[in-house]
Amino acid sequence: MSQIPTGIDEVFKELKTEITWLHARWIIYRQLFAHSEKRIGLLNDCASAFFYIIQDVLFGELQVILSKLTDTARSGKHDNLSLEQLQERVEAHGDKNLASTLRNLLDDLHMKSRPFRLHRNKRLAHLDLTTAMQSSLNPLPGISRQMIEDALEVIREYMNAIERYYTQSETGYEHFIMHSDADALVSILKYGLRHDELLRQQKISWDDFENTEWKDA
Repeated sequence: MSQIPTGIDEVFKELKTEITWLHARWIIYRQLFAHSEKRIGLLNDCASAFFYIIQDVLFGELQVILSKLTDTARSGKHDNLSLEQLQERVEAHGDKNLASTLRNLLDDLHMKSRPFRLHRNKRLAHLDLTTAMQSSLNPLPGISRQMIEDALEVIREYMNAIERYYTQSETGYEHFIMHSDADALVSILKYGLRHDELLRQQKISWDDFENTEWKDA
């Protein structure tokens, strides 16, 4: 049973779910696009336009989620599910030393997340006219994979600082295991490319494709 105070725990649990699936998206992104040049070539040989869109959408979504997590505790009259909301509750219901440690981590995360929030506000969640029309004259700052890795590291430390303090345990968000991840997809793509090679080498018949239950899929 959780030892985290109720006022903290109810937000902590919801954020933990969001952050777990944020890491799942990042794991899938890296499996596809940060594994090797050879894998990029494989994806391009299979469906270059499709995987270009997947890469763009996933990378953008990661920035949007990071921006939402670093939103203020509320927008107008509406509370946000954000780390600032959690921070307020720790400061109200938790230990002062813990709250101070968490504030330092959150301030660091806010600094690291500024480029993501700028892209969210100007390009991803909204289409700022000036930004769009003057992109070549005043481009938005670039976003690298390392920048996302650095932000995720701080988020993990923030969440695990709370979990360690109250339950003497922590969560390995970066080790989230999926049995049907991008590596599973790549395995099927490899078989597909090999099948195509065998067809072109006339080692199997073109009619062989008709023997699969997926021919009409």
